[in-house]
Formats: sequence, C-alpha cells, structure tokens
Amino acid sequence: MEYVDAAIAGNVDALEHLLIALKDPLFRLALRMLGNFADAEDATQEVLIKITTALSAFERRSSIRTWAYRVAVNHLRDLASRRAPTFESFDAVAEQLEKGIAATADFAIASHPDPVSELEAREVGLHCMQGILMCLDVDERLAFVLSEVLDLDTANAAKVANISAVAYRQRVSRARRRLEAFMGAHCGLINADVPCSCARQAQALRRARNGKPIPIKFARGGDPAVADEIQQARVEISRLQRVALVFRASPEWSAPDGMLSRIHELLKSSPLLTNGWRQ
Repeated sequence: MEYVDAAIAGNVDALEHLLIALKDPLFRLALRMLGNFADAEDATQEVLIKITTALSAFERRSSIRTWAYRVAVNHLRDLASRRAPTFESFDAVAEQLEKGIAATADFAIASHPDPVSELEAREVGLHCMQGILMCLDVDERLAFVLSEVLDLDTANAAKVANISAVAYRQRVSRARRRLEAFMGAHCGLINADVPCSCARQAQALRRARNGKPIPIKFARGGDPAVADEIQQARVEISRLQRVALVFRASPEWSAPDGMLSRIHELLKSSPLLTNGWRQ
C-alpha cells in the first residue's frame, strides 16, 4: 500500500488512508472469529489502535495486510478463547436444526419466494453458518477462515497463524473434514437428501416469533443467489468444495462508519499516540 511509508514517517493523512484500507478485511476476520457484530466492532477498533501504535515495527517481510492480519490474530485468538461460542457443539447445532424441521413439517417451500421471505432465509442461513463455524476450536476456525474465507495462500496464512506451513495445512484439513461431515449430514445446501433448508428454518423462527419479522443483520449486502449456484454445481463439484463455497458466499461486511472517527479522536487526545506524529 502506497501510504505505508508515509504513515510510518508520521503523516496522519496517510495513516487514515491505511486504516480505511484495513478496517473492512479486519472486521470480517473478527466477525468470523468472534461470532457477532458488537464484539467484532470492538475488537476491530482495538486492533486498529494496536496497528497504529506498532506500525513502526513493520519490517516489510510481508505485505502490510498480512502483517495486520497477524496483529489481529494475536488479539482475536485471545478474545475468542475467552468467549463462549454461539453453540456449545455440533450436537447442539444439530438439535436446533432438528427442532426447526419438526416445527415446519407442514411447510411447503415456495418455488418463487417473495423478497422478504428470501431475505429472511438468507439471514437465517448466514447466522447458521456462523454458528457452525463457531463449533470449531479457535485454531481450526482461524485456519479455515484464513484459507477458505479470506483466501490466503498457505505460506502467508501460516505466517499469520504463527505456525509452520505443515501444521497450518493439518489444521485446515481437520477443519474441512469436521465441517464437511456435519454439513453433509445436516445441511440441504450441501446434501440434497437432507430436509433442512434456510427457508424452512426461517419459517420456524418466524413462528417462534409469533409472526414478527426476522431482524436482518448478517444478510445486508451480498448475493442472494448463492443457494441456486450451489444447487446447480452440486453434480459438478465435491461436497467439500461446496462447503467452502457456502462460507465464501457471505456478504462483504464492512466495519461501522463511525469506527475511524472514534480512532481519530483517540489519536488527537492521547499524548502516547500523537507523540511524534505530524500532518
């Protein structure tokens, strides 16, 4: 990134450009590791502050984004290990999905759903995918996210995770196998013989809410046609590849707009951060 040298030299405008370029990918990483938007927002802000204060230590042995991911991972791994997961286990997720199927035994999935129903189904599906991801242990989750969601190559991902390339590949492989086994048995996107679907689970949630609309958070943005793409590709690609496709199809979530303004205020008010920086 062209602003790195100027930011290291103390140019606040360059620093702002650098933080803007980093905040969204770091937010997506934090969301995948922590499981909810509020925690991800707080963690991203903390990571950006750490990047700001540690920028002079960047030695250019990797790209600035790879270095920033490593700063983030060191922070997020600790946070994730101290937080309770969305679900306790794959068994807990399976039980929840079975309840949804049982509650909608009379539900007929429309071939052409209305836009609201389609959006709610996508919301429930994305929330479900995040819950499934949270069933992996922290290291497996990190390896899978770096590989299958952020699409880092093995060498850079291993650097970010601070492990050898061999160990990283082993973690990714374990995560893939666990996700494929669970989703192959429980997810209709992956296995056509499974009765569970995002539309069915959305209907179950609607009924549990006494008909009240489902709040939309995960499904803001993105391509709602991913389910159709997966269905069309079912014959052509392996089940394991379908699992990766489901997770890669998430929206390009963005960090909240107010995040940088709060960081700017901190930069202005803290002698520690402003010492040595100039316009």
